[in-house]
Formats: sequence, structure tokens, C-alpha cells
Amino acid sequence: MARPREFDEETALDKAMELFWSKGYEKTSIQDLCEYTGVHRGSLYETFGDKNELFLAALDRFRHHSAGRLFAVLEEHGNPKEQLAAFFERLIESSMDNAKERRGCFIANTAVELAPFDSKVASRVEASLLDMENRFYSFLLRAQKEGRLKGKHNLRELSRFLVGVKQGVHIMAKTTADRKTLQDVYQVALSAIF
Repeated sequence: MARPREFDEETALDKAMELFWSKGYEKTSIQDLCEYTGVHRGSLYETFGDKNELFLAALDRFRHHSAGRLFAVLEEHGNPKEQLAAFFERLIESSMDNAKERRGCFIANTAVELAPFDSKVASRVEASLLDMENRFYSFLLRAQKEGRLKGKHNLRELSRFLVGVKQGVHIMAKTTADRKTLQDVYQVALSAIF
């Protein structure tokens, strides 16, 4: 008979995600994961598989739980320009909260570190970026229907542009603590769209 689990899987996965996000995949050892999650090596392997499988599970968890919170402001009713500004202010605030660690975006970090070398990781990064694109697209479609956008924009291209702006702000926040610098980036995006 199998022994019952002596730890909460969700909590362990959250902690693993935090550690991978802070240190990156390569710099995170199995021993680091055991110590940080408080889960014994055997239990970690039995529950999540190897380090790569645990990383993929952490990446999936991040994607499914984090995007919704950040993008929620774009799903509310209101002035689209103000909503997009609020979205980027939340993004900057989150980046500033993590200024000591300079973690950036877990997805962007993963795209740079692992996606070129691991097809499973690459497909998850691609799915995450597509999810962001689709969320921006839905937002922009509503704004267009309300007559709030400048000119006739291709909404799919604008959505991809906003994904690039979002990821760029994350990356810039890893090297600057100057809020104004980060705000300048999204202000130009707002002026191009609205």
C-alpha cells in the first residue's frame, strides 16, 4: 500500500515555481527544491517526476493562475485607455515589488533560458504568449466597437504589439528601478492606440 502524501501538492508546486522564477532552471538544483519546498527528494520525484517535469508543472501553474489576475482590469467596463494604463501600472507595481530580486516575468525568463533548447518548454511559452495576445485582442475588440481606437488598426497586430510592450516592460524592470522609464514605454503605446 502506498504511503499517504505528507505535504500539500499545491503549496509545494507554488514554492517550486517561486524558486525557479527567482533562480532560473539551471541554477535551481533538486536539493534546492527539496529544501525550499520542504519535500523529501523521493516524494518530490514520486509526485512530480524529474526536475524538468516539475518545472513544466510550475510553468503551467504560473500561466493558469497569474495571467488572469493581471489581465482582470482589461475585462472590466470603463474607459479603455484608462484601463490599459491601469494594466501597465499594475505591471510596473508588481515589477517594483520584486525590485530586490529583479525576477522579471517567469514566461520571458523561461523563453530566453530554455525555450530554444526544450520543445516542451517552447510550446508552453508560445501558448502563454498566445493567451496574452488573445486577452489583448478581446480588450481591443471591445474598444474598437465603442469607437475608442485611433484609425483603422489591425487588432491582431496591435495585440501582438501589446504583448511585446508588456514583456519589454518586464525585462526593463530587471535592470531599472526608475518608474518613469517604465511608464514612458507604455505611454507611447497608449498614444499609438488611442
